[in-house]
Amino acid sequence: MKYKTMRGIDVTVARTVADQVESFVLFKRGLGIEMATSAVTLAQLVRFADARGHAGPIDLELALAWATSGEGHTKAYEASRYELARRVADFARVTDPDLPRLPKGILGKTKARTVPYVYKDEEVALLMSCAQRLYYQQDPMRTLAMEFTIGLMRSCGLRTCEVTALEDADFDDGLGMLTVRLSKNGRSRLIPLSEDVAGAISEYRAKRDSLRGGLGCTRLVVGSGGREMRIWTLDSMFAELRMCLLGRGEMWTRRPPRLYDLRHTMAVSTLLRWHGEGRDVNAMLPVLARYLGHASIAETYWYLTGTPELMEVACSAFESHFAGVER
Repeated sequence: MKYKTMRGIDVTVARTVADQVESFVLFKRGLGIEMATSAVTLAQLVRFADARGHAGPIDLELALAWATSGEGHTKAYEASRYELARRVADFARVTDPDLPRLPKGILGKTKARTVPYVYKDEEVALLMSCAQRLYYQQDPMRTLAMEFTIGLMRSCGLRTCEVTALEDADFDDGLGMLTVRLSKNGRSRLIPLSEDVAGAISEYRAKRDSLRGGLGCTRLVVGSGGREMRIWTLDSMFAELRMCLLGRGEMWTRRPPRLYDLRHTMAVSTLLRWHGEGRDVNAMLPVLARYLGHASIAETYWYLTGTPELMEVACSAFESHFAGVER
């Protein structure tokens, strides 16, 4: 069924799940959004509806049944599937307001947010020191790679996948610049480095090449033989290494710290430093967002909200602002 808009454009009124999904995906891709994962997930919704003999559009019963189908799914995953079906239904209602409206958030939050671990500077120093004492007989260069990765992620806020993907040529010693190529969502960026960080990278490269008998490497972070370091290798080493923060006989009262938390630590420490320097933190947030490789400032806000260290600063600023104001 089609009708003409005011501009004379033919618009398909979707009355079946398959039509709704097809229109939604085509519209999103027309905006330049790849929809790779979502398109696959929505194809599952179409097959689910067909298997149930559901002939009409997406309704609440179908969306809930599909979202909660299967075994072993988390509540957040079920909620995200429901919200995806709801967005498709809302999109279809633009051309046909008589289609069912699905309530928002009926299955709860779509993200089970992980509380990050913000490392103290002395903890980072301890981790790097302990990394030097790790030993892997089959790959002795892993210890150097682990120590360097900890320092680089804390200093530059890189993602773990960005560290492992760095080419040796991505570091410009003369300009003190690091190039991150085709990272999340295909974005690249330049990262200016302080003299200390640039010097630490140069020192690491010298040690790395010395261990390899003067041979250079294609990748910046490598294991023995110049082999590329894998993310799971770094994470597994860090799982052993983080026990130096607590004794092996003790239990974590929260989720154990991750290697990835060093990226969050960099973001928090940067905002705390700007606040201490009296800078306009809100005005500087786009700079931090770009440095971290975020597509929008909203991603940076998500990273930083609710962190105890920043909440303490915010409360202090609020009290100072209203100090002396009578009730």
